[in-house]
Amino acid sequence: MTRSGSNTKNAILFAGVIMLAAACGGDRAQPEATNEFKKSVEEPSPQVQQVADRDPQALEIRTMHAPDTDAYCTFTQAAHTFVYDDPSTWRFVFLSAPAGETPSARIKINDEELAFQPADRTTDDEGLQTWRYRSDDRRILVEMKLKEAESGPENTDYTGTIAIIEPTTTERMRIKGGCGV
Repeated sequence: MTRSGSNTKNAILFAGVIMLAAACGGDRAQPEATNEFKKSVEEPSPQVQQVADRDPQALEIRTMHAPDTDAYCTFTQAAHTFVYDDPSTWRFVFLSAPAGETPSARIKINDEELAFQPADRTTDDEGLQTWRYRSDDRRILVEMKLKEAESGPENTDYTGTIAIIEPTTTERMRIKGGCGV
């Protein structure tokens, strides 16, 4: 075999070893998931984008204390007791403004309140409504599945669930709330 033939053979073998190593270590090619949460009160909270990039499973919908809200739609966790005359109970997982106002909706993801815009709304044959909201930076998609509970002349109450569905799907949280004045 000639010297150039030997070099070609070595290059092919080397490429094969590299491909085999990449195939066997597929999990290692992904960024490692980290549990990047605050370790002390003095440390700043990690940005939601950084958490989403490193470990999408670490995203979580949390409650916002908003005793001065004038939101059009408000949703709380289903087990939460909301008392209109007690501002300490004004803890929401979703707040939205009337159509056309900015931000359209607010949701707290981890320790950061994010602005969301409506992505789409659908209703199936059984009356189950699906509302999707995408974060302004377009990386997080939240889905609410709602069933109408009660209606009045100026409001509609709902029960249902909320979950992050992009960049990964989280566990659904049971919610209740309504829209109107």
